[in-house]
Order: sequence, then C-alpha cells, then structure tokens
Amino acid sequence: MTGDDPRLALQRGFIAALALTLTVIFLWMIKDFLSALFLAAVLAIFLFPLQRRLTRLFKGRKAPAASLVLIIAVFAVLIPLLALLTLVAQQAVEVGQTFIPWLQEQIRNFRAEGLAGLPDWLPFKDALAPYQAEIAQRLTETVAGLGGVVIDGVRRAGGGALSFVLNTAILLFALYYLLTSGPGAMKSGMDLLPMRPHDRELLAERTLSTIRATVKGTFVIAVIQGVLTGIGLAVAGVPGSAFWGAVAGILSIIPGIGPPLVWLPAAIWLWVTGSPVPAVALAAWGALVVGVIDNLLRPILVGQDAKMSDVLVLLSTLGGLTLFGAVGIIVGPLIAALFTSAWYIYAESYKDLLAAQDKSESG
Repeated sequence: MTGDDPRLALQRGFIAALALTLTVIFLWMIKDFLSALFLAAVLAIFLFPLQRRLTRLFKGRKAPAASLVLIIAVFAVLIPLLALLTLVAQQAVEVGQTFIPWLQEQIRNFRAEGLAGLPDWLPFKDALAPYQAEIAQRLTETVAGLGGVVIDGVRRAGGGALSFVLNTAILLFALYYLLTSGPGAMKSGMDLLPMRPHDRELLAERTLSTIRATVKGTFVIAVIQGVLTGIGLAVAGVPGSAFWGAVAGILSIIPGIGPPLVWLPAAIWLWVTGSPVPAVALAAWGALVVGVIDNLLRPILVGQDAKMSDVLVLLSTLGGLTLFGAVGIIVGPLIAALFTSAWYIYAESYKDLLAAQDKSESG
C-alpha cells in the first residue's frame, strides 16, 4: 500500500472520525467534572516546581512527594478558601437583611415625598419629575430582584454541598495524578497533534504562559483589591465588608472600573446617611490605594506572559465568564491565546510554503 491508497485514506478518516466522536461523547459524559479537572491542571502548573524539589528530596519517589504537596495545598489553599467562602455567605445574608430593607425604606420615602425628598445637589432633579412614578416602580422591582438573587445564591451554595465535596475529591485525585504523571501525559497528548514539533512546542508554551499570566494577573490582583476594599469598608463602618470585598475582587477583572462599583456607592451611602468623614476617607482610600494597585501590579505579575493585548484579555475574560461561569476567568483567555497561536502558526506555515515555492521556481 502506498500513501495514496484510497483504502488507507478511508481507514485513517474513519479512525479520526471515530476518535472525535468518542471524545465528544466522553466530554459530555464528564461535563459536570470538567471544571474540577481544569482547576486541577491549573494548580498542577503552579505546584509542579514544589513537586520537583520534593521528588529530589525523596530520592526520585514521586508518590510521597505528590502526597506532601497535596497536604500543603489543602492547608494553604483549600481550608482558607472554605473559611472565606463561609464568611462571605454569612455576610451576604446580613446584607440582605440590612441593606435591602434600607433601600426599600428609601423607595417608600421617595413614593411619599416625591422629588422633594431628594438632595438638591442631585443632577437633573427637575427633569425627573414626569417620571417619578415609573422610577419608583423600577427601583422597587430592582431591589426585590436583588434580594432574590442574594437569597437564591446562598440557597444554591447550601444545596450544592454534595456536589462541592465530590468535585473537591475529583480535583485532589486529578491533581495527584498530574503531579506524578502530568508531564508525560501532556507530551503524549501533544504528540497526537498533526503538527510540526516546533509548532507543538509553541502551542504548549503559549498555553502554559497564558494560564500563568491569567492566574497571576487576575486572581492575585483580585485578592489584593478585594482585601483592601474590604478593609476600607470595615474601617468606614459599612456592614457586610467581607461580602462587598469579595464582590470588589470579582469585579476587579474589569481594570479601573470594577472595584469603584463597590466602594464609590458605599461612600455615597455613608455621606447620605450622615457620615461625611468616613465617606471621604473611604473614597480617598479607594482612589489612592485600591485604584492604583491594578496599574502597579498587573505589569509586574503578568509581564509578557500573556502575549495578548489588554483589550483581548478583557474581552476573552468577560466572554469566558458568560459562557463557562467562574472557571471562564481562565478558560476565556486560554481560548483566546490558542486562537491567536493557531493563526500565528498558520501564518508562519504559509510563509514557509511561499518561501519553498519561490525557491523551487527560482531553481
């Protein structure tokens, strides 16, 4: 048989189609655990240097080294994360019990007093007069929806306890496997790609660098900005500071805009409720401390690892969140990196093809 044999081409096509079909079925079958597996892969990337050091310490034995890494990861990451999530959930309930009734009271006052009850400095106050009833109705619906979101979120968190335990077990088991066999499995998987070795290496390097850059540039900055925002809110006397700090950390994926969506309304609320000094202090803390963290740390933490423009990183992060949920913070930029890498590899291959044609024509 030669390479041009139609039967050989048919066999290869059938095997490829069968492999792709079974891959889709398999991924659909384990779809509920893909997030845990992906997070295990991300953790393995960052924990593998520690795994190498411990493996040398244990004289080349990977299993005890991986076990020790898992213990360190549980006590350094998992347990503190669970404690933080518990505190945030508790304060979310407190926010729903205090802040939302306050908003409802303000809306009732607005219905009773109309625009006369609003402060004189409010812009376009007179222009809002014809829409007073509609504004009050929309505000009532918004506050009611906000309360439902908070309560529903807490209820889902409690109802998903069994799923969380199962996914955590899968994450730890997958992390142990990746620490002991991950590099070999990754190389075997990359060898299956019908690409030149150089292109495979480029694709793998871009994938790993994007994950590192996304985790460092998104999660580290989110933690720092969330903690600083929570500290500012707590000192200023805003209830539910841990909850709002967590919200600010999540919103920090939007550079320059995210955290102010939390501390600025809180400062306005303090001012309106008769606490001008804490309001000014909180606004100053948010603008001068929280606001500059992103500009100072992002270039240091991310550097050139992402190899993508800030606009593409932002769009891919928001798109990933919309499509994949929380894990989309990493999946979105990763897909964008693979997208740009694939087109870069195609462009380089096309250049090589043109160069080969020019050489053959000139020869």
